[in-house]
Amino acid sequence: MKITFLGAARQVTGSMHLVTLQSGYNILIDCGMDYELKRNPTFKEDIFPFNPADIDTVILTHAHIDHSGNLPSIVYQGFKGNIICTGATSELTEYLLYDSANIQLMEYRKALGNAKKTKRNNVPKPLYMSSHVKDCVDRFTIAKFNVPFTINKEVKVTLIEAGHLLGAASVKMEVVENGITKTIGFTGDLGRSNSKLINDTTILTGIDTLVSESTYGGRKHKITRPAEEEMLHYITTTCIDIRGRLVIPAFSVGRTQSIVFTIIQLKRQGLIPNVKIFVDSPLAIRSTDVYEKHKELLNPEAFAFQKQYGSLLEHEDIEYLTEFKHHEALMYYTDPCVIISAAGMVEGGRIQEHITNNIENPFSTILISGFCAEGTFGHRLLNGQSTISIKNKVKRVFAKIASTDIFSSHPDCDEVFNYINQTHQNGCKNVFLVHGDETQMTAMRDRLALAGIKVEMPEQGQVFEL
Repeated sequence: MKITFLGAARQVTGSMHLVTLQSGYNILIDCGMDYELKRNPTFKEDIFPFNPADIDTVILTHAHIDHSGNLPSIVYQGFKGNIICTGATSELTEYLLYDSANIQLMEYRKALGNAKKTKRNNVPKPLYMSSHVKDCVDRFTIAKFNVPFTINKEVKVTLIEAGHLLGAASVKMEVVENGITKTIGFTGDLGRSNSKLINDTTILTGIDTLVSESTYGGRKHKITRPAEEEMLHYITTTCIDIRGRLVIPAFSVGRTQSIVFTIIQLKRQGLIPNVKIFVDSPLAIRSTDVYEKHKELLNPEAFAFQKQYGSLLEHEDIEYLTEFKHHEALMYYTDPCVIISAAGMVEGGRIQEHITNNIENPFSTILISGFCAEGTFGHRLLNGQSTISIKNKVKRVFAKIASTDIFSSHPDCDEVFNYINQTHQNGCKNVFLVHGDETQMTAMRDRLALAGIKVEMPEQGQVFEL
């Protein structure tokens, strides 16, 4: 058996790992969109480093686009097998992929319109269309947590709760070759402890080899107070004390639901009365229904809350803007309020209009709710610029710019170290770090080395025999 690291190797996005058995059977773990390569104008997005028809099975750890975003591409290029994932992952992935297809089409049409006639043939086409998403979704095969799934006589897979996102899984793969059983674990993306909605990470046990994410390999979370205290602080100081607007860019799937749930908890306690909350993200609204549906995946706190009040994410002061006319009307709303909208790094989406509408208002606060990659609009806001260009307009920054990592869905360096250390103590012999930039990976590798744990940092395309 060998493993080839085809994505998220010394970088964060594009998760894709190929396991090839001695028999020639090929299993792909994730098939994510690679944002780093996508920034390179020479990158041919429709070409995989393998023949998609040669892949027998895909296992999807969770719905986020950097893990799922190229599934429609691999299907229309010849993959004929099943895509194994949890039920919640299949539903969230379907929404995310259709959204991705629509965004790509809009970007293509915009670029086509801006290009000179002689250059229009050079405008990159979308990776896939909505019809390709449908073909992809038809291949989803549902597996339950902690129930072994037999792929063939050689391979058995068990999905273990990863705690990162509703339905997110780590993968335990047992392979029998020449009468010998080898067990390899893929963390997927792990979650941090005490998430607002879902259970904590379950650590993989009984594995020989671990492929672990390392997003926060050298970083600790900065915010230590509870999420309720964090949100109460910003809502009180912005919406109640000075009657301003709190604008929160947030990822549609996972982040938005955690923030809304926290605010509803505060409202049920009577701590923030008379403040309207607007959720302005169609994808977030569709995803919210999945969270309400899969109550079996909620942590005890969220499960008890839903049982007591009949809903996790509904409240008379929460308004979900399902139609574009409601979004437009919000631009003229002047009362104190909280606006939660996508995208999380402020790269496109409706949030840019809300930023434009509030950035010059000294009574507004823009609260960045997660990591913003260098070069993104959110990153530029956090750099403290006095002016900023948005939607072809130069705006002065009078609003307060703040950030919080309390809703981060990744474990920090201490949690990642403890996870890997426990697997090592339970007999894991080989550790590979993926899904982190090289600085973060190196920090985690060096820390593990001090604990006597040798790890590999695979390069793109590197192959290892197991």
